[in-house]
Amino acid sequence: MRALCLHGHFYQPPREHPWLGVIEPEASAAPHRDWNARVTAECYAPNAAARVLDGAGRLAALVNNYEWTSFDFGPTLLAWLAPHAPDVLAALRRADAASIARTGRGNAWAQAYGHPILPLSTPRDVRTQVLWGRAEFEWRFGRAPDGMWLPEMAVDLTALRALADAGIGLTILAPHQARRVRPLGAPERAWKTVRPETLDTRRVYRCVLGEGRSVDVVFRDAGISHDVAFGPLLHDGAGLAARLRAALAEGPADGLLTVAVDGETFGHHHRFGEMALAFALRALVAEGHVVLLPPAAFRDAVPPADEVEIAEGTSWSCPHGVERWRADCGCRVGGPPSWNQAWRAPLRAAIDWLRDQVANVYERRAGEVLRDPWGARDRYVACVLDPARTEAFVAAEAAAAPTAAAVRHARRALELARHALLMQTSCGWFFDELTGIEPVQVLRYAARAIELADGFGTRLEADFCARLEPARSNLAGGGNGAEVYRRAARGAAASPARVAASAALLGLLGRDADVPGYAVVLPAAADGRLTGDAEVREHATGETRRVPVAAAMRDGVPAARAGDAAFTLADLFGVQREALLDALGRDAAGAVQAAGRAAVERIRPLLDVVLSDGVPMPPSLAALLGWEGASAIVAGLDAGAAIEELAAAGARLRRRGVRFPVDWLASRLTAALESAAAELPARAREVTALLDLAAATGVPLDLERAQRVVFEWRRSTPDAPAALVAALSERLALAPEDP
Repeated sequence: MRALCLHGHFYQPPREHPWLGVIEPEASAAPHRDWNARVTAECYAPNAAARVLDGAGRLAALVNNYEWTSFDFGPTLLAWLAPHAPDVLAALRRADAASIARTGRGNAWAQAYGHPILPLSTPRDVRTQVLWGRAEFEWRFGRAPDGMWLPEMAVDLTALRALADAGIGLTILAPHQARRVRPLGAPERAWKTVRPETLDTRRVYRCVLGEGRSVDVVFRDAGISHDVAFGPLLHDGAGLAARLRAALAEGPADGLLTVAVDGETFGHHHRFGEMALAFALRALVAEGHVVLLPPAAFRDAVPPADEVEIAEGTSWSCPHGVERWRADCGCRVGGPPSWNQAWRAPLRAAIDWLRDQVANVYERRAGEVLRDPWGARDRYVACVLDPARTEAFVAAEAAAAPTAAAVRHARRALELARHALLMQTSCGWFFDELTGIEPVQVLRYAARAIELADGFGTRLEADFCARLEPARSNLAGGGNGAEVYRRAARGAAASPARVAASAALLGLLGRDADVPGYAVVLPAAADGRLTGDAEVREHATGETRRVPVAAAMRDGVPAARAGDAAFTLADLFGVQREALLDALGRDAAGAVQAAGRAAVERIRPLLDVVLSDGVPMPPSLAALLGWEGASAIVAGLDAGAAIEELAAAGARLRRRGVRFPVDWLASRLTAALESAAAELPARAREVTALLDLAAATGVPLDLERAQRVVFEWRRSTPDAPAALVAALSERLALAPEDP
């Protein structure tokens, strides 16, 4: 029996607006709203139910790839998945439980919380990042982690000791990160220097850290991992299985072949990569010669017999060590050849300086109200995971019976410490351009930390900007680091005045005046005007400010003054603009459709006569009647009309040359189909009728989700009526294998 571990490192950087606590729209993620949503649609969700097709292209099986592969998910990503894609998080938990039942160990691993480069962090920050990562894992999976993924595999002894101190005894590294090996307990002279090509990566090694501490290390197969991530192996599942099979045959019978790649490889970086992975996993399992194991299960069977000494300050994604996150070392993603990354060094210097300054502020000011400031920071993750705990947490950590002012003081200090951790996120240095969304996000966390420190009377912004000035954008007009900070980071700040003004502007338009992360109470509006004091309460710190506001409509457009500043709709936060544009779009579309219906009604007596003569319909009229017909179809579905009658009406319109708005109608028919499929067998007739309706109107539907829903229903309902199963399978191109 040959052992195989395929490990996926799934991660997205924290993307939340530091003041609002929500992700704003990201245009570069189109056609999706933001990058988390896009990669979830392309990777995280498909891997939870990866499709396996038969020779005729029909859906034959669904595979939860997470059940058969080791994986770690970034804590900040899991925090987003919980409310936005709970089905994916549920699939991860099911996969972990299934792995425990099958192998005795779970597939899920933890990850250092904010994905910093640990060798570039202070030992105190390393400890907190590891403890937060462990706590978040236990919160999501209900057990202690066996292993922890080191961000970018960046490693040193400080990081490994932090793992050991947190009770985490496993990690994965690359072969070039081993310096030398010897049998456990052997004398000093037994050490043998190794190179990537001479290291035996099929065994588990123990890294001895002193004082009775150690962490075991699994080394990935660099060649296969590279070819999966960057080569052609995911073009064909059979080819992937063959490559893995051959590699396993070359190794010892008691060894573990470990392949470790970014999880986004499967579906995001390589479209349909999750399908190739699923095919390969099924093929290997069916053959019976390969056992798929998480590293901890293999270690249980074959404990480490050798010790390893690591090469400190190394990583998997920079051959220069960890220079990619502090220097222009030549590592890049693929920008123009003329670009450089000299901006990385001053950005690192500025962030490190700010980190140290903030630590001084935190220790001093948090110490005024908390009995153990740094211990409180280590434990503050409980409030990050469940904000409802915050008041009780502060009371338990307080140096004395806390007053309301002391509670706000403590919460401000703890939020200062949290943002100082997040501003060290590795993605800020990974890519090619200073003005990219990742460096800007790091600068935004820095801006929030600077603001919180300012509230404690420590001014840090001028010195921070001075350190950023040497950083230069590669883009014409991009500016230097200080300019990027002021424009893109500080310019995003949610000052009490801006929060109050944005709420007032939206209120005058009759729109939702909520501001994420804040509770705003506005003075009453009358005759298109709003004047008085607004109350702004920040959820994160509990601080409340009163801001004088005056807002009025001018030529149908609102304008406001709050405090000493003037504000217009251009000052709305991105998430507010998104909601307003969506509402305005719906209003405008409704008005256009109403006008179109009225215009059609005026000319309908003529149309009924002229169109009956078979005269070709002009495009403008075909589109106008198409919108009218599509609206009638959707209204009929909402009203519970007979779908067969809607299909007949749609077919008649289509024969007359009407052109339906395909994308608009397809999205609504697809949603209706998925809703009906989720309530089988009661709504089986609706499923087939909706497919008939789509065919009658010539609207192609995205059937993937409906296929999965019906397939799962078929698999979980063995006594389903055979005729119904056959009909649905035929219409949805399903060919489920016999269980």
